[in-house]
Amino acid sequence: MTAANPETPAERLTSVRARLEAALKEPSSIISGSLIGLETDVASVCTTIPDLPPKEAHALAPEMKHVIGLLELLSEVMAKKAAEEAPPSDSANLRRKAAAAYGGKGRGNG
Repeated sequence: MTAANPETPAERLTSVRARLEAALKEPSSIISGSLIGLETDVASVCTTIPDLPPKEAHALAPEMKHVIGLLELLSEVMAKKAAEEAPPSDSANLRRKAAAAYGGKGRGNG
């Protein structure tokens, strides 16, 4: 584990929760990259929990439930923000840029 990742599942879960709460309080931080690595952190917690003693794993359940709720709320906020910020006429341009970035051949590119 890196120094950025707390060692216990409970500490990692607390860190994830704090990052999510901060992102929800300051939506501009979502775009600024404050959530980079969040998926890895969540996956790390989720893969560790089944290996914990049952009593310890069950103790994390309320915090996990809260984090899941925060993830759902963040997803809604991000979808709403994306819908508000992206003009409909830009979608074709974004698709072309994405295709170019992933090596796709756009029309007229031969």
